[in-house]
Parts: sequence; C-alpha cells; structure tokens
Amino acid sequence: MSQLPLSLQKGAALRDAWREGRPTAGVWSTLGSAEVAGYLAQAGLDYLLVDLEHGMGGIDGLIRQIQAIEATDCAVFARLPDHSPGAIKRILDAGTNALLVPQVETAEDAQSVIDAALFPPEGRRGVAVGAIAASDRGYAAETYYHHANDALTIIAQIESPEAAGRLDDLLAIDRLDGIFIGPNDLSAMMGLFREWQHPKYIEMFEDIQSRTLAAGKLFGALPYPGRDAAALRASGATVVPDGSDQGFLRAGALAQVAALKEST
Repeated sequence: MSQLPLSLQKGAALRDAWREGRPTAGVWSTLGSAEVAGYLAQAGLDYLLVDLEHGMGGIDGLIRQIQAIEATDCAVFARLPDHSPGAIKRILDAGTNALLVPQVETAEDAQSVIDAALFPPEGRRGVAVGAIAASDRGYAAETYYHHANDALTIIAQIESPEAAGRLDDLLAIDRLDGIFIGPNDLSAMMGLFREWQHPKYIEMFEDIQSRTLAAGKLFGALPYPGRDAAALRASGATVVPDGSDQGFLRAGALAQVAALKEST
C-alpha cells in the first residue's frame, strides 16, 4: 500500500487517539481566520474544531485554515453547517478529518449524513478523488478512495430531550462513532438554560453519557461550570474541546483592561 494522503494520516491518528482513550488537546475555531488557525496549530494542538454552524468563514474559510495548518500535526474536526450532501462533500474534499453533526434528532438524520460522508459501497459520497485537496491534490487518488472511510470519525450532537429519547436508535448505528453534548443547547431545549446544577439537567447529561459509553461509542462535551475539561475526561469523555480562538482573545483583552485599572 502506498503512503496514506496527509489528510488520512491526520484523520487516522485522531481517530486512534480517541478510540484508545488518549487525551487530546483541541479548541474551537470560530473566527474563520487562517492566520489564527496557524497560531493555534503551532502550539501543538491535536485538532481544531472549525465551527461552520455558528462560526465565521464558511467552507472557503475552512479550506484556507486547512492550508494554513497543513504542515503541522493538527487535524481538523469540523462542525457541519447543516446536513446537506453538497456541504458535506466539499468539507471532506477540502481535507477535513472528522465531522461533528449538529441538530441530530433521529437515527434517520444521522444515517443521511453518514451516507453522504462515506464512499460507496458504505455510502453515497461523490467521487472526485483525482482533483481534491484531500487526496494530496489527486496524487494519491486511489489510496485516498480506498482508505477515506476508515480514517473518518463521525459524531452526532444531541441538543434536545427528544433526541435524547431516541438515543438507543442512534447508538445502534454501527458507523456512528460517538455522541456529543453542547450544554447550552441541551439546557436551553430543556427550558433550563445554564441551570447547570438542576437535577433534571444533571440526570439527562449523565444518562446520555453513561449509555453512550456503555454502547462502546465515543462521548464528548463542552466543559461548563461544574464540569471542567479535567472532570469530563476523568468521567470517560474523550472528545473535549476546551476554549476557542475568540475566547482566548476576549480573555486576553479583559485581563489587559483589568490590569490597567488596578494600576491606576
């Protein structure tokens, strides 16, 4: 077998680390900036979670960020903007290594994304391997085609009590690799926005986590007050992006202003 294209090397390394339960360092990329992505990746991160649902930059911005960090070991984990096959195709063709799927309410939602993300016979992803960046710009077209499915991680985001009620159906999907909770989304949909200590919220969070891990799937979540990144990892969570580009900027600016006020 010829050497895997760079995109698949990164994807396989990230997938293996998650499945083996090794700690991984990742942060959200929300600004859509290639320059900022480069600064973050050079710090030694395992992945950037590029947010195409709420972040800036779109797919063209994603492409520039992938190019900016290509020479590093940092992988790209992209949150999809929606479930459309066209967007999924372009995001993967650019060289994305893992997918976070928002707004998954049913097993059918998850399966439709999986079908669009995997090459035949497992799925229905369009084949343009001779021309895309992910196949080392076509220089490793056949190798990319034969190994792309195995190197891709697909994680569904649970955002509502209704989706949580269908969790068993989601966990039964063999090619769905894991479940992710966004605490803001879940608490809001429960009518308990940021009431992190409410018994009903805690019960639902812990139930989703325990059932996901019992099914042998990856579990991930954003840290929040009462469950920081260390606590999440200690409880079995593997996919724990901690911090964001805009969060780092905001914290740095606030610290500068506070220091100035204290000195005057």
